[in-house]
Amino acid sequence: MASTPTNEFGAGLIALTWSVLAYLMFLMLAVQVAMDFYTASIVGAVGHDAVRQAAFAGGSPDARADAEQWLRARIGSSVNLESVRWDTTDGVVSLNLAVRPPTMLIGAPGLPTSRRFERRFEVRTETPQFARSR
Repeated sequence: MASTPTNEFGAGLIALTWSVLAYLMFLMLAVQVAMDFYTASIVGAVGHDAVRQAAFAGGSPDARADAEQWLRARIGSSVNLESVRWDTTDGVVSLNLAVRPPTMLIGAPGLPTSRRFERRFEVRTETPQFARSR
């Protein structure tokens, strides 16, 4: 039985091209997940510190404004801070943050599918009471 010879020149180049493309897509996905983790970590740490700072200062509007200024300086320009809402009720200072993490996709911030993180932090204001020294 004679087989007909086939011309497979260039087949390896096509397979290599698709393999490199798939590798780069997985690499981009891994970087995007790492950026999401980074954003969640930064927002959690900075948000908690800011609300603690405002609560320690009594939760007044000036204390909240100072804490928000500190928060905006620490969170950086890479994270898109969408909203910052403060509330002080019954001795509890609360902060609601909504942020969008940076993305690797071109034009993705305008897409409705891009992720949005919303975090809420609450800290009770404490007033120190010192016992009289005897």
